[in-house]
Amino acid sequence: MRPLTVDKSDRLGTQNSKRKTAKKSTTGKRLSASKRQISKRSRKPKIELRLGIGSFWFAAKTFFGAAAKTAHKLMQRKSKGAASRRKPAPVWRKPAIICGCTIIGAVAIASLSNFLSERDIVQASSEWIDEQQFALASAFGLTVQEISVVGRDKTSPNDLLKALDIARGDSILDIDPELARERIETLGWIESASVMRRYPDEIYIKIEERRPFARWQIDGNTGLIDRNGAVVTSNDTPEFRYLPKVVGSGANEHAAELFDMLAQNPALFTRLRNAVRVRDRRWNLEFDNDVSVLLPEENARQAWKQLAAMQDEKKLLDKGLIAIDLRAADRMYVRLKSDAAASRRADGEKT
Repeated sequence: MRPLTVDKSDRLGTQNSKRKTAKKSTTGKRLSASKRQISKRSRKPKIELRLGIGSFWFAAKTFFGAAAKTAHKLMQRKSKGAASRRKPAPVWRKPAIICGCTIIGAVAIASLSNFLSERDIVQASSEWIDEQQFALASAFGLTVQEISVVGRDKTSPNDLLKALDIARGDSILDIDPELARERIETLGWIESASVMRRYPDEIYIKIEERRPFARWQIDGNTGLIDRNGAVVTSNDTPEFRYLPKVVGSGANEHAAELFDMLAQNPALFTRLRNAVRVRDRRWNLEFDNDVSVLLPEENARQAWKQLAAMQDEKKLLDKGLIAIDLRAADRMYVRLKSDAAASRRADGEKT
């Protein structure tokens, strides 16, 4: 029989250890492979999870966006339907609102003005402003120290200063030239005026006075008028007694028209003493020898030419007449003095 031999490699312990190491190596390889598979498997679900969340968010956003648009369209349709079904506003609503707002505004303004008037706020403020302005004007020398007037002849200086209403030392800034001009033109002799401020301390006034045109008697008072009929002065001064006189209501307004007509015969016009306006319709002329000529309401110019021609030919005004009536279109009526009528009767003339 063959003898049994045991080699070192044939030992039980070594084989087992080899087997164990082999097993370990194989198991290690298996474990590493399994770990790799597990890690690969664990990574794939993570990627798939991320992709799933993104697609879900996009889908949700799209869905909710479409839902919001649909809801907005529905709301617009509802609002249009509601607007179409809305009842029209009453007619009285707009006027009532306007009236109410007006009343509220008026009450507020009245309350504010009442408050200000009770507290004298406006007056106190204006007085304070005037004081400050006067102080400023005095500090810079802007006060009235001289008043210059050009064109004054008949106007009284006292009347002019009274109408001007300006005193020495007044602030030149407080003077309104337009108001001063209006006050000056209320004077009878002043036809037009201009007022200017010449800084720092002078008021310059330029006036044009009216020229007396005739004397006007109304209600027993006689004064002077200009060509336009404006009263120059209510005093019948001896300086202008040479002017012809018109008498009666409306005589001042028609005096220029009458005198232009009478001036066509200057020799006869210079003998005129009074022209009386009758019912503001026609004239009676009174001459220096107490003869009255009654002019017609119409065609007075033609009647005046007829009288002038008869005066040149027959000296009609010197025949002892009292009145000559020219109101008839086709004839003339005369009235004689008593002595002239008696002499004519003695001569056998018809009167």
